[in-house]
This record gives sequence, structure tokens and C-alpha cells, in this order.
Amino acid sequence: MSNDIKQSLSIAIVTRNRPESLKRALESLSQQDSKPFEIVISDDSNSNLAIEENKKLAELYNCRYIQGPQKGLYANRNFAARNCLGTHFRSMDDDHEFPENHIALCLEAIETHKEAIWTIGEYCPPDPNRSIPAPIPGQLHAMGYSYVPKNMNNYFGISCGATIYPRKVVEQNVLNLETYMFGVLYLEYGARLFNRGFRFRHLESTFVIHNVDYEDVKSRSISSLNTINSAKIFSMMMLSFHHQRSFKNILLTSYEIAKNMLAGKYSLELVKNCYTEYKNAVKNLSV
Repeated sequence: MSNDIKQSLSIAIVTRNRPESLKRALESLSQQDSKPFEIVISDDSNSNLAIEENKKLAELYNCRYIQGPQKGLYANRNFAARNCLGTHFRSMDDDHEFPENHIALCLEAIETHKEAIWTIGEYCPPDPNRSIPAPIPGQLHAMGYSYVPKNMNNYFGISCGATIYPRKVVEQNVLNLETYMFGVLYLEYGARLFNRGFRFRHLESTFVIHNVDYEDVKSRSISSLNTINSAKIFSMMMLSFHHQRSFKNILLTSYEIAKNMLAGKYSLELVKNCYTEYKNAVKNLSV
């Protein structure tokens, strides 16, 4: 990407079955003084009523509407990313709203560091403490949770619905894995991007407001506990056995999995299936 090219930011919104929430997000975006290059709405709705309402909203707010692949959250994120035309794209969820100057600060960031991946922190109402800097999105730990490292030079956290990516991730086909339809695969994505040479920065000057009150199980492609646990085990394996393979990480991941198997949370069959998916993913990544 040439340094003399003016940077442009596409907004990649994924939505499913909640037009009222999407309307609030689009209204919040419309109130920004600075405008993105484009807004792409990738709609995974399986309700005809929601689809028609979302199409009307796209027209009302001058967005490009595309129908999603109906293969889960991460497939929809990838589909939205591939359809963006800007030099950068920013992932966005339909239950987010934005403080003043949010888009302007996003544009300023990509002009400052064009190759960086920028993560954006979030606040959930009714939290009154919306100060700067916002909480830093965490990265994957070998035991499956997210955390913020002491050394931010080695940071690879991801905010699933609030991260800015250079288009290079699409051009190089370094996108979310679609192994599971839901769960913490986005944390694996951060580790994989870092492993591929991309570097991360936290955009301290702004944040998003995540309206969890708008959560609706109908908006999820799947809400199976089995899928959520599988995505976690798989992501741990990808981190510790491949992206950042080390004796310590292997030990921590193995301990965490064994502990949960002994507690009856993970079955042997579940872990074996995750290991098979891990081996397949590593094989496909090497092709």
C-alpha cells in the first residue's frame, strides 16, 4: 500500500434479526461529523420481516446492503470484509453506538499508522465511567481467557466488533476462521494475525458503547454451549500448539483442558473433535 494513497475507511456492519438495534447503530453513525468512505450492511437475518426492514434502513441511511452467507458470525464478518472497498475496514456490530468524533479519530488513526490493526475499547450502559482511555480489548491466553499483556509491543488483542483492519488482511486472505459459528474464535484471529506479521495498536482516544440490553438470542446464529466450549478449546490449541508454541503454553492449555474434563465440563469426545479441527485448520493454513 503506497504511502501517498489517501486512506479510506469502510464500515462493515454485521446484523441478524434485529432491525431496531441496527437502526440505533445507524442513527448514531449518522450523527458523526466525519463520515466513512462507505457503510456495508451484511445481513444474516433468517426472518423475511427483518430482511425487509434492514433493506429499508440501508436505503434510508445510504448504506450498501448485502445478504450474508448464513454460515455463522465469523463467516458473515469475512463476507462483509471482502465486500468493503476502502483501504481499511472497521468491524461493527448492530448493538453499538458511538461518542462524538468517533469516526474522525478512526480516520486519524489509519492516516497515522496505515499498516496497523487498531482495536477499540467498549463501555456497557449503565456504566457512567466513559473516560479516556477506554479498557483495552484483551488477547488470548493459553488457558482460554482474554487478558492485556504488560508488554504492549507483543499485543494481539481483538475487539470482535470494534477493530480497524488494513485491506491487506483480505488481500492475503488472513480472515476469521469459520470452524465454529460462534464463540471466542476472534481471539484466535488476533494471535494468527500477529503470527503473520501484523501489529496491533489500541486506539485510546475513543470507544464504543455496547448496548447489551439489546441482546436477543434470535440474533445469534447459534447459542449451543457445546459450540461455545468447542470454540474455546480449539482457540487454545491454535495458540499454544501452533501460533505461539512453547512448553509453557502447551502445559497451561493441557492443564486447563484436563481440569475441565475432570470436572465434567468437557467430554473426551468434545476434546478429540476439537483436536481434529485444530489439525485440519493447521493443515489448511499451511496450504
